[in-house]
Amino acid sequence: MRVLLIAGFSNDEVRRHMVFNSHARLFNGLIRLFGLPQHVGKFSDHAPWVSNMIKDLEKRNDIELHVAGPHIRLKRAIEEFEIGGVSYHFFRAEISSFFRLVGNYKIWKKLQRSCHYMKKILEKIDPDIVVLSGAENPTTSISILAANKYPRLCLCQTVYNDDNLDGFFKRDKLHMDLEKDIISNLDHVGVYSKKHYLLIRELGYKKNIYRFSYPTPFLQENPSIEKIYDFVNYAANHGSVKGTQDSIKAMALLKDEKPNVTLNIVGKVNEQLMVELKSLIDQYSLQKNVYFTPAFENRDELLEHIQKSHYAVLPCKNDFISGTTVESMMLGIPAVVYKTAGTPTLNNEKECVLIAENGDVNDLANKMASLINCQDKAVSIRENGKWYMKKWIDNNNKKWENMVNCFGYIIEQYQTGKQVPVKMLFDENEDS
Repeated sequence: MRVLLIAGFSNDEVRRHMVFNSHARLFNGLIRLFGLPQHVGKFSDHAPWVSNMIKDLEKRNDIELHVAGPHIRLKRAIEEFEIGGVSYHFFRAEISSFFRLVGNYKIWKKLQRSCHYMKKILEKIDPDIVVLSGAENPTTSISILAANKYPRLCLCQTVYNDDNLDGFFKRDKLHMDLEKDIISNLDHVGVYSKKHYLLIRELGYKKNIYRFSYPTPFLQENPSIEKIYDFVNYAANHGSVKGTQDSIKAMALLKDEKPNVTLNIVGKVNEQLMVELKSLIDQYSLQKNVYFTPAFENRDELLEHIQKSHYAVLPCKNDFISGTTVESMMLGIPAVVYKTAGTPTLNNEKECVLIAENGDVNDLANKMASLINCQDKAVSIRENGKWYMKKWIDNNNKKWENMVNCFGYIIEQYQTGKQVPVKMLFDENEDS
């Protein structure tokens, strides 16, 4: 079967095959005009779960895989090449991305160019099924609306239309309207948690919902890396939803007991947030305790760098289970996290992470202190975390295999009207 995967991602391997506009004067001028953060327009690996998905699908003999998505600074409107039997089709992202600043979904939908590029790609490929990874990124996800002649499936990375998110950040109405538009236009949606299943149903969606998990390889730690910091908090983009401010506030409490404790904040921090974080650091006299490391272009370098810390503090406030928590556990870095819909499941059999009440900075600091003060506990959390992740990954990969097997059923339903077997759908009686 010919599968077109639409995804917003980048990695070093695909960038080596692209031809970029070296000057990008218009792009850089627009960045200055709109006062966007300095990291906008810079290359970096992102969405590693998409790269993992591609690696898994390319190994299958029953799939001809095509991957399409937006990318910045391309010299040509559509950049196409092949790697390892997978055909890639990247299109320019700048116009669609910048026009998001209008804020109105109906107006932006008319102005964006992603669907224009996608129509050209679809004419060339003529896929059997189109699979979208994530409905919440406008520049990427809008393009699936151009594929209405084909069976379509959206794998939800999250669900943006969640009123609980209002307690953590101000949601963008354009993103919310886009997600609703995409979900309402598709007959097939995949989610990885009961929470997201219920949110999709609350949107009035009455069609097929599947359970899936992204395929995940087990990361191998490097025991020779020297430990420099006590804690690391890393994220693609920092902010309140990632608990960045809470990490610093917890450090202020921890410093009373451990004056030399250190925290390394790794990843993108926009200029406005940096002002806020440095203000907190000055307020609590943490200048010698908190360090900033810019985002890494290469993901492997990032994973090596985070292993320079003894522990991880990853108080994400919304993620079911954040990818950074998963990575830390695999790499043997004991993690302190906030209680979300998913994190308590990590401790169902053994204590694999330390869980603080969501938003409770005192509890967060106490959990961080317990790792430093009790090495036996830290070792136990480390070993239990790695044990759990081996089981968790095996289970996730089975869910992914089941989802891929559903591609054929989805194509058959589109062609003949035959319904997907109930056993392949999300079981709403499951707990999580």
